Amino acid sequence: MDMKDIMRLLKKNFLWILFMGFAFLAIDTKKDASIFISQSSYSFGKYIAWMLFFSFLGYSIYCSTEENFFKSLKRINEMFWGWQIVIDLYIGLLLPLIIIYLHGGVFIFLLWLIPVLMYANLATLLYIALNYDSLVAHFTI
Repeated sequence: MDMKDIMRLLKKNFLWILFMGFAFLAIDTKKDASIFISQSSYSFGKYIAWMLFFSFLGYSIYCSTEENFFKSLKRINEMFWGWQIVIDLYIGLLLPLIIIYLHGGVFIFLLWLIPVLMYANLATLLYIALNYDSLVAHFTI
């Protein structure tokens, strides 16, 4: 593989490289003793969150090997239902963004804002999985 092929591969997978960098940074900076094990009384939820995250990540990567994201986006933008689905998605992202703000404050909200807007549910699932115990503690009595 020569340098031209490597550059083409990097360009083709730029969004995934960016997401993986963000995900590794988020995991690395997590200060809890356990990332994958819950200490909460509702511990099953953390395992479900991680399972959903890894399943959706795998399916998303598979989709990107089958179709070009930007070409698909162009087709979606040409349809009325495509616009409705995109608007619905971003309205739906307001709830996790509000939860991130209530849970982590303004600084954490700003750190997660761009990843959530770019990667939608992949980023929100990652946030929930990483912060599950403190979210449960924050929002339960």
